Amino acid sequence: MSSWYFNKNLKPQGPLSFEEMKKKIMRGEVGPYDLICKEAEGGWSQAMQWRDFPKELFPAFQKNYFKNSDLSEKEWILLSFKLDHGSGLQEGPYSVEDVIALLASGAVSCEDYIWRSGLSGWVRIQDRREFASQALHKDP
Repeated sequence: MSSWYFNKNLKPQGPLSFEEMKKKIMRGEVGPYDLICKEAEGGWSQAMQWRDFPKELFPAFQKNYFKNSDLSEKEWILLSFKLDHGSGLQEGPYSVEDVIALLASGAVSCEDYIWRSGLSGWVRIQDRREFASQALHKDP
């Protein structure tokens, strides 16, 4: 059985079993654009490029099947890492409009995390399509 590795802070982490890697992906600990490697195959690729892990596993691509989202509905929780709160600070709920305004003002970073009911885990703001266009205009 092959072991999996992921890159965190420019350091390889692992080895992990397939199931352990899958759980990390579903919890948002490994994002779709994070580099991972399968020991038997070598070479690092973005997590979403491995056919072992379908896009639906990643919170960045999960849909809310319970309702159609209204941009003004306050359903998003932020996890931001400000200098005075090393472990992260949860805030919210916020609407899509609120989060975009916070990004524009610099109050939160596109590298911070976001979650709402229906997602399997936290996801970087820049990885969710609702915020991607705003996040692209901000420096990390």
